[in-house]
Amino acid sequence: MKIWIILLILSVMWSCSFFGDRKKGQYIPVEFDLQKEVGPFEGLGANVPLSFYSRRMKVLQTFNELGIKYIRVKREDENWDDILALRASTSRLGIKWIYSLDAIPIEFLDDYGKLADVKGFAGWWAEEVDELLYQDVPADYIELLDTPDILRGDSLALTSDLFNELIHATRTELDLRDFQNVEIVGPGLSSPAYGGDLETWYMDLDQAGFEILPFWTVQSWENKLEGGQVGPALGNFFEYLDRIESRKPLLVTSFATSETKFNDIQYPDPNQYDLLGNLNTFETYYYSATFTLPYALRVYSNTLDLLKHKQVVPFLYQLYDAPADVKYKKRSWGLLDLNGGEKPVFSVLSQLMKRVPKQSTIIATLDPTQDGLNALTFKNSEEVLVTVLNEGLESKSIQVSLRGVDRRLEIKSAEIHFALNIFPPEQGKKDIVQTEELELKLRSDGPNDSYVFTLMLKPQSIFAGVFQYK
Repeated sequence: MKIWIILLILSVMWSCSFFGDRKKGQYIPVEFDLQKEVGPFEGLGANVPLSFYSRRMKVLQTFNELGIKYIRVKREDENWDDILALRASTSRLGIKWIYSLDAIPIEFLDDYGKLADVKGFAGWWAEEVDELLYQDVPADYIELLDTPDILRGDSLALTSDLFNELIHATRTELDLRDFQNVEIVGPGLSSPAYGGDLETWYMDLDQAGFEILPFWTVQSWENKLEGGQVGPALGNFFEYLDRIESRKPLLVTSFATSETKFNDIQYPDPNQYDLLGNLNTFETYYYSATFTLPYALRVYSNTLDLLKHKQVVPFLYQLYDAPADVKYKKRSWGLLDLNGGEKPVFSVLSQLMKRVPKQSTIIATLDPTQDGLNALTFKNSEEVLVTVLNEGLESKSIQVSLRGVDRRLEIKSAEIHFALNIFPPEQGKKDIVQTEELELKLRSDGPNDSYVFTLMLKPQSIFAGVFQYK
């Protein structure tokens, strides 16, 4: 009997030493099944301020590095030279333009700020599309009004029943002018919430109105969402659309993060930046949360959460800081600063998008990530890209499993993106994103058609690994 006990103990010790790197609880598991696809990756969109255009921004390079497929613009001035220069850059990349509008012209409103002349406003939009074509900056899509669920006067400018009427009237006016190729998107609400009065925006459309719209459009900001999380809110929204049989592709026309406090440190709000000064040179400069890595990590995580849903195109808000915003409104939301310099949010997103395989599909984790982690995978017939994000202040030991691999897989590249210094807000310094190459050991688990690798992910960092089929 003692011999059997001794043999059993030795067997357990041998098993623990052989499988030591798989001890339960040693690694945080991040698991993907490459056969369970969310859907094709449709690229990103971006909001571009037309009140300022400069070749310092290198927009062609910027759009290419971010994988931009759509831009959303609002024409405020007769700055046709700027618009033409921007159009030339986007045309080379096949980028589609969406024209939106902040406010309905006053001549079409009643005394309370509500749309009173539907036909007149529809005709105005058709004339605007005609003018854009004449100036050689044609519209691909129009969004009739941005955030119609937000008060601009004593009442909402649009209601859901008026929106349905306006869609029909605008489609008619566009067709009369032979603009059948210009499509209407909407409703452009301020969030994917659908409770209360917001439900009518999707319920009040008749079938013809529903079929006119190729995309739903909404914005997504944490401070407007119950629970303050972008991913779950969008999941609930799609479940609602499925229940009322109204699912269609979604353009999230504006997102970043409304958070300005990270790890108990408060940073200046991009809506009201801090004006700082250099005592040695008497130079003044502006600074907000958008210059920090913690902000960049949250936007990166929100991007992954939006892409975990099928047929979603997230639109970055906004592409670059414009002088009028910075000087007069004290706003600093851009991914690029006034001089075209990269902010951390641009650095991390461009590093990801430059590595996304062409014509790829998206794979979400099998289980929700925790402990400040987030992860997503992109794949095509030749490559697999895995990215894992750690927003926390501690390093994380992670084991990534790729299931459903039907061919031999090898490591092509592995990198981690981080900042050596994350500056306190009182210093007003931009965090600089660094890249460090990693050496990974990719292990095949043949019986389960999977590959496994482990890594130690630094605090406040992003891992990106590219694997290729052989």
